[in-house]
Formats: sequence, structure tokens, C-alpha cells
Amino acid sequence: MSSSTYLSASEAAELLGISPATLYAYVSRGMIHSETTGNDHRTRRYLREDVERLKARKEHRQNPAKAAETALNWGEPVLESAITLIENGHLYYRGHDALALAETRTLEEVAGLIWLGDWRAELPGDVRVARKAWAEIEEGVPDDRIMEKFQAVLAMAGSEDLLAFDLSPAGVAKTGARIIRLLAGVLAPNIAGDLGVAPMLAQGWGVTDPNGVGLLNLALILCADHELNVSAFTARCVASAGATPWR
Repeated sequence: MSSSTYLSASEAAELLGISPATLYAYVSRGMIHSETTGNDHRTRRYLREDVERLKARKEHRQNPAKAAETALNWGEPVLESAITLIENGHLYYRGHDALALAETRTLEEVAGLIWLGDWRAELPGDVRVARKAWAEIEEGVPDDRIMEKFQAVLAMAGSEDLLAFDLSPAGVAKTGARIIRLLAGVLAPNIAGDLGVAPMLAQGWGVTDPNGVGLLNLALILCADHELNVSAFTARCVASAGATPWR
């Protein structure tokens, strides 16, 4: 090529160790920029910077320890985790196939597994804190502003929950269960609080399909791990400062 800024198709494919077909797939997905060369629309050149960045990402995935060293620098959060494993096309929570858990366990059981390593862990089953807080703001925030409802009820309920200052693993897990039930109570304010989260939501949302509760439960479980996105990273930072889960 006339400029080192670009690579030919064969050069780019060789550098990445892939076939030309895979290279074209990367281009179609916006991962590598390409452009025609001169007047020949059948020949394209590929931005070297994009190719080298993609090559580095592949190498980091093959070496998680190296990726962890630079994860916060350019957004490649490949970290060791005792909670979640993605391997051979499967997702695992603490060594258990997440899809199997979603089909056989409740959200509360999986929360116990993730938080305490035991799906039989006893977590609070009432939403009295949620009901009391919710009753005080129900009229003050319009129904279509659900995030504002969440923010208001979390702040109010958290200020009244003295048990939240128990920062032992079991204490934090119990507070987490109360928070989840609180939010479910906001979404389904007129449903009995002794139900599980998925049945509460199903009744509150008027789900009549007999499979609806199971599908809601499955979706909640498969979304249980938020990886290291902005909200999860922020929660880690706040927790490291000794704040209660409500914060």
C-alpha cells in the first residue's frame, strides 16, 4: 500500500489471523473502517489503527490478567470473578449453568446463590418497608415517571432501615432482598407482599398467560449479572466506602 495508515485485505486478515470472509464481517459490523482505493471500487483498504486495536482486544481476551491491568484505561473489563463465568457458549453463576437455574429456581434462590453462594439462603420475604415508603409518595409522582418513583422510595425507605447498617455478607444480602422487593412493590403496588418478585410483577402487570410468571422469572435471573457497566462499577465504588446497599 502507498501509506502505512492502511492495510490491504490480505494484510489485515493475516495480522488478525482470520479469513477474508471474517474480515468483511468485522467491517459490516463497524469494527474496522474500510474505503475504496482510487477509482477501483472492487479493491478496498482497511484502517491499520482499527485492525491493530481489534488484534489487541483479541490478545487481551486470551490473557485476562493482562486485560485487567488496562481495563479501566480503554474499556476492556475482562476480570476474574467468583460469581460469573462465560465459557464455551454458556453462562454460569458460581459454577451453575445460568439457563438451568433460570428454568428451575426462583429469582430469590438465585440471588442467594450469587450473594452468599447458597441458593437455600434465607432472605426476607416481606415488603413492609416498601409499602410504608410507597404510600407516602404514591400521590406525589406521576405513574409515567417510574425512575423518579424508584429514587424517592429508595431514599425514604433506606433512611428508615436500621438493619441496613449490618454490613456482614448475610446482612448485606438481606438488605439487597428488601431493596429488590421494594422496587417490585413500586411496580406492583396493590399486590400481596408475600409473593415472590416474579409473581408480584406478573399480577401487577396483568399477565394472564400461565407461562408468564416463569418467563418473567427466567428473564430476571438471566439479567442478574450486570458485568462491569457504569452502574455496577459505581455500586462497587460506593460499597468500597462502607456505604449501606441503599446508597
